[in-house]
Amino acid sequence: MRTLIVLAVSLLLVACGERTPESAVPEEAATRDHQFDDPEVTRIHARMIDAMAPDDGWDRTRYLEFDWGVNREGGALVRSHRWDRFDGMARYEAPSNDGIVVAIFPTDAPEEGRVWVNGEELSGEEARERLAAAHRAHINDAYWLLMPYKWSDPGVQTRYLGTETDDDGTEWEVVELSFQQDTGLTPQNMYHAFINPETGMMERWHFISNPDADPSPSDWTQWTRVGPISLARDRVADGEVRIFFSQLDAREDVPEGAFDPPVE
Repeated sequence: MRTLIVLAVSLLLVACGERTPESAVPEEAATRDHQFDDPEVTRIHARMIDAMAPDDGWDRTRYLEFDWGVNREGGALVRSHRWDRFDGMARYEAPSNDGIVVAIFPTDAPEEGRVWVNGEELSGEEARERLAAAHRAHINDAYWLLMPYKWSDPGVQTRYLGTETDDDGTEWEVVELSFQQDTGLTPQNMYHAFINPETGMMERWHFISNPDADPSPSDWTQWTRVGPISLARDRVADGEVRIFFSQLDAREDVPEGAFDPPVE
């Protein structure tokens, strides 16, 4: 599954990204009550949301904190994220070739943010490039964590594919997610979500980079209750943990100082 590592490290950006307007407290119907064109998708989605985030847990979750990691030759790469879903602010921290990068930016206008390397604030074109890279990483890493919660995002197209039995004899219900052309940064991407009928949870996905590409499968394992919601800590391919989330936090409020600049 070397392809999976290459895709992750090179920031092959997932499609949903920041198209979802999450700059205010949700006022629409609860996520679990979303009505899809396909009634089978509506059924599967409602049960999945109930299993992952009962009592409208996802809609109540304002703040997320997570460390996204990928195992690779030479050691793991880890990027740290903080995200206020309602106000649309993000904080990113990760190593780079020239030091530790910290970026703080609004997700709908990352160019208006601020960025530092080893505590020194950047400006001009270098700042814009670093902010754009941090925004791409935020989109990518958040989708690896949150994809099951984002089926009802604007621009997402869903289709029930029926049941599929794998080589181990496990039967899955499979839903296809694709994207309208103006959605996110990589609308050519596609996903097949594999739902365990016994648990109602999405426990596997197939990532398909374009219509002609072979699927890259990952099992979503180590589901853990984190505040109002449940999140899967590991993405396993070929029996090995490839992507992992070593730090997870989800809250209904934003901790004081969560988006402070780095200490000089």
